[in-house]
Order: sequence, then structure tokens, then C-alpha cells
Amino acid sequence: MKKRLVGAILGVVVVVGPLQAQEVRTNPKLFRFEDSGGLVVIEGTWRVATGAPSVEVPRTNSVRVECHRARKKCTEHIAKLIRASDDSSGFVKQSTLLLMKEEFRVVEWSQDVTVARAEPRAADVELRISLVDRTAERTSRETSARRAAGAKPAAIHVWRLE
Repeated sequence: MKKRLVGAILGVVVVVGPLQAQEVRTNPKLFRFEDSGGLVVIEGTWRVATGAPSVEVPRTNSVRVECHRARKKCTEHIAKLIRASDDSSGFVKQSTLLLMKEEFRVVEWSQDVTVARAEPRAADVELRISLVDRTAERTSRETSARRAAGAKPAAIHVWRLE
């Protein structure tokens, strides 16, 4: 029995060890629009356009955003693999995998663009999805308006969908 258990543990170590060294695959870039214009779905990876990788949107992420015109709502589902190198504060000591969901209120919907905003405690976040050139951008501006301690209002972060 002990030999089988030791063999099983060694098998797991051999299998898991190399898998951790492999690069993580994320969703490929996808834009899907309902013919009636009532649904927009995008998938892909947010890549830093300005600023540095952060815990908010780390280097390794995979995102899906669904926007519903009738509900005037977009929902962002994002898987984040946060590593110490993504955290400038030094708080993160080991890699952590998280799945997060953010609700956005649609503020503009036309045949060319969908714009939605969320207002979590420490930031104003905007999604801008161009239906014409199939691009998407996520902008986050820190704010102290909702009593977030340590917010830096001049800090603006931009990510583009790839």
C-alpha cells in the first residue's frame, strides 16, 4: 500500500511540476454581435497600453464581456493569474488565481460603439467597444470620491483587448 501511495505522489509531482512551468493559454480575441444589435460579446486578453501590469488586471488574464442593450448592462468576467511581478506594493508573495465579475452600466450604444461604466469604491472604470474596427479598451481612473483611502486620482490605466 505504501509503495502505491509513494508511486502516486511521485506521479503527481512529475505531472504537476512541468505543467506549472508552461505558459498559460487564454481566450483568443473574439467579437460577436447579434444581428438585431441587442447583444455584444467580446473575449480575449487585456494587454497594458499605459501604465504597468497590476493586481487590477495582471499580465496573465482572460476576459469575456457580455453587453445587453435592453438591460443597459455589460458584465465582465475576468480570470486573473496574479504573480508577485504584477504587484508594485510587494503585498503578493505567491501566484494567485482569481475569477472576478464586474457589472457595468451602458452609457452609450450605437451602431458604431458601446460604452459602459462601473464605479467600484476606488476607481471609475470604462469599457469602450468599437463595433466598426473590432477593438476594445478598458480604462481605470483611481478616485477618492467614494472614500477610498490612498487613491491617486492622477493614476490612469488603459488596457486593450488582444
